Amino acid sequence: MSTDVTWWVRVADSVRAAGRGEAPIEEPVRMLRDGLGFDCAALIGRQRTLASSRQPIIVNLDYPTEVADFIATTHAFECAGHRYAIERRVALRFIDLPFDVRDTITYQEALRPCGFHEGITLPLGRYTGSHPRPAFVAMSSLHGRALADDARLALTMLAAELAGLAAPQIRPDPESADVVVHVSPGRVEPRLGDSAESPLDASALRRVATLLSPGSPPLRFRRRGDDGQWWSIRADAGGDGVLITLRRTDPPAGLTPRELDVVGLVSRGWPNDEIANALGISVRTARSHVESALIKVGVSNRTALARAAWERGLDSWDAVRCARG
Repeated sequence: MSTDVTWWVRVADSVRAAGRGEAPIEEPVRMLRDGLGFDCAALIGRQRTLASSRQPIIVNLDYPTEVADFIATTHAFECAGHRYAIERRVALRFIDLPFDVRDTITYQEALRPCGFHEGITLPLGRYTGSHPRPAFVAMSSLHGRALADDARLALTMLAAELAGLAAPQIRPDPESADVVVHVSPGRVEPRLGDSAESPLDASALRRVATLLSPGSPPLRFRRRGDDGQWWSIRADAGGDGVLITLRRTDPPAGLTPRELDVVGLVSRGWPNDEIANALGISVRTARSHVESALIKVGVSNRTALARAAWERGLDSWDAVRCARG
């Protein structure tokens, strides 16, 4: 087993690839388990609502099913050792607890029956008691060797990136992204590429995030940047924020940005007068844009245009904003 700087770089690369949807989420979890010398590992997602008494199991590597279920329920909500870890937001070993781990409910009911002698909890977020509990990684071993201090530090520093894997609703487009940004309350965090190249500034990215809530379907639209480059944009809601994936693309069916706005609203069943009012144009101009779009998209009527828009992803940020208020 080798956990030098090069190995940690490979782990970080694996986490980022999984966050972009380019690798299975279990891949970096498996690398951590095997490279750090543990026998079992689990990635447990963030508590969905304060009323929920269970956190989702996103990855389970070799924990018995009943133990994984215990970790996601009783351990996550009742264990003093787990609470101590998430309040401090550090990778916590058994030896770091200010009390005997053998006194905890987790050791007595789950770890000892399975023969585990050492383990670690890595919190993936903050918990204050008034917000849903954060995601975490749990690892256990049959041997009794505690994780080295330098590995514990490196693992703690990796927590912010691992947190991006803890939202099972997130499924980025399979095509390679040019820019990926994660938006959470009070934070816009670039995950891939240069966010300055995005056609959406930080304020607009936050606005996109406000349109989604956990469990919402993905939001897809197109937008042209100031340099004339078109972008395909997808926003996925997860337990800890919204992942926005941006990819450069060709002009959508030769439509102008305003024609795309109109097509987006036509696809929602809006009549010309409502389109004109929402976009601040005349009804005559709205009608002209519809007629031009029919020709460019190659359809004969508004119904066919709406269907083509849905099938080909012809939607715009301004249309989304108008439709969602």
